[in-house]
Formats: sequence, structure tokens, C-alpha cells
Amino acid sequence: MLARSALALRCSFPLLTLGALLVACSSTDPGTPSVGSAGTSGSGVAGSLAGGGANASGAGSFGAAGGGSSGTSDSGGAGSGSPGGAGNPGGMGNSSGASSSAGASSGGGGGGGAGGSAGSGQAGGGQAGGGQAGGGTSAGCPAGASFCTGFESAGLPMGATYRPSYQMGFGTLMKLSTAVKHAGTQALEVTGASGYTWNMLSVPAPAASFWVRLYLRSSVDIGQSEHNSYYQAMTGDGEPNAGDNVEVSEQYCQVVLNLHDDVVVSTAGTAVCGSGVPPLAKDTWHCMETFFDGPNGGVQVYADGAKIIDKSGWTKLSFKTFSFGYLGFHGPARTVWVDDVAVATTRVGCQ
Repeated sequence: MLARSALALRCSFPLLTLGALLVACSSTDPGTPSVGSAGTSGSGVAGSLAGGGANASGAGSFGAAGGGSSGTSDSGGAGSGSPGGAGNPGGMGNSSGASSSAGASSGGGGGGGAGGSAGSGQAGGGQAGGGQAGGGTSAGCPAGASFCTGFESAGLPMGATYRPSYQMGFGTLMKLSTAVKHAGTQALEVTGASGYTWNMLSVPAPAASFWVRLYLRSSVDIGQSEHNSYYQAMTGDGEPNAGDNVEVSEQYCQVVLNLHDDVVVSTAGTAVCGSGVPPLAKDTWHCMETFFDGPNGGVQVYADGAKIIDKSGWTKLSFKTFSFGYLGFHGPARTVWVDDVAVATTRVGCQ
């Protein structure tokens, strides 16, 4: 405001010479030079300020300075302008111009957002460039996945529902953790009590047969002597006692399958501790992959790339839901972490 007042005061003196007028009435704010279109002729001395870089247009001789138009921004950056060219002779001009707002763009966490749209301005007016926030998962989402999350955003992942619905446990019994994670900045932390605990997230299954991949970690070995479960394919909607559930569980000191207490042990295992595939080590991230082939009664389970269960000819089911977290029956108490979950109709693989 001080610069503009001073300029108006200086321009109020009688016209002496062309050279004196040009010196006295030129703008003292050069702005930040950048690429813009040339100014147009008019009837004033001082030009207008174009977008983003606050650039002043050039002075005219006995005429208006051209108004500088703002440049464009490809990635949501500030719109830019350049000084306008000298105007044609004319009358006394106006020294003030309107400045345009800078374009802005913002990217999301994970993979980042797309660049903002181009900012534009004309004769001292500009538009802000728009940015689109991006999102992503820390281990990547495969093409065609029906559900995929790395828990990088606040709140429940899109498409997931906390179960059981009456418990309202998200934020207390289940929460997002920055202290322990497989990749990225967060993972899902699940509290497992020593007794009965149903503490899971449920998502729709993409088909009656489907694959899942998730990273699993526990404060105790995964493979305790008593029955507890970590994830399951369900014919119901994810609520307890709603349909038939094929659980990837633990019992007999190994990872097992459980369907209404019909237990399938790991490779070379029996219903005795010390047989089959050893428990998965505590405080370690394990990549778990499972193929639930409901219509054919088959289930295959992989841990860290190695097949540990291969069941065929079991009960034929039409799955509707996939649930993960912790389903405890006997304890011991523990904390379970889940990260980088993907559900698809084809194998996802570990990354």
C-alpha cells in the first residue's frame, strides 16, 4: 500500500517531459520474473500484477502499461507471469493491478497424488491450480485386488467393517500403530485377551474362491497348543455365528485349519505338539498367503513362501466374506499386528 500511494503521489505533478514521466511513474515492484505472455496496450502507466510470481507489467509512454497474463503450471505449482511490453501512447494510466493467487497442489501419503491442474490468470487475475491427494499402500496393491490396504490412512480402511458390530472395538481393542509396522508408517494392532476374543475386520470376498496375502506378527509364537485363529473365509457377513467359517488357526503347536472343530493339521503334522511345521517365530513379520477354494473344498496355506497346509476334498462352501485380526478361545494373551493385506481372485505373492 505504501508503494502504491507513493506512486500515485509522484504521478500527480504536472507533466514535464516524456522521460521524466517514465521515470516518475514506473512501478518500483519488479516481481519475480517468469514465463508469461506479453502485455497488451492500454491507457495507463503501471501494469497489473499477474498470478503467482507477483510480476508487474511494464510501463507505457503516455499510455497504459500492458497487463501481464499469468503463465500456467503443470503440477499444481504457482501460476507465473512476466512483465508486459511497453504500451502505445495514450493518456494517464492506473498504477494498480490485481494479483492472482498462487496455484497449489497436494500429494497424499504412500504413492502421492497427481499433479494439480494448470493455474491461469489474465490481466492481474489468476486461478489456483488444483491438486489431487494420492493414496497407496506400503507393499503395493496388485491389479484386480478387491481389497488392499497398508493402513496408511486414519480410521478404518475403505471397504472394511469392524466385527462384531455390537462391540465397537476399533480405536480400543483394535487400533493403528506407528510403533510396529511391516512397511510404510502404520500397521493394524490387535489386542488378544487370554479368554474369548472376537476382534476382526471383515471385507467382502471377490468370489466363492479367492486368494489373500497379509503380513502377520504376534508377541507370542504363532502356533500355540490351544485353538485360536488369525483370519478366516466365511459364508456369512463376518458377524460371529453367521454361517460357516474356515479359520487359519493354531493348535497342537502348529498352524492348522479349523471348520467347526474339524481340524486340518500342517504338513506331516498330527494332533500332537512337536509334529508338523514348527510354530512361526514371535516378534517377526510373516508373509501369509492362503487360497480358499470354496466350491471345490480346497485350502492351501503358505508361510513366508513355503506351503504348510494343502487340503483338498473338504466341505464345499460359497464364501462371502474374509475376516482378519484375532479370534481367541484359550489364550495366552497377546498383541497381534497385521499389515499390507490384499484380497484378489489370483495369487498376490509376498513382496
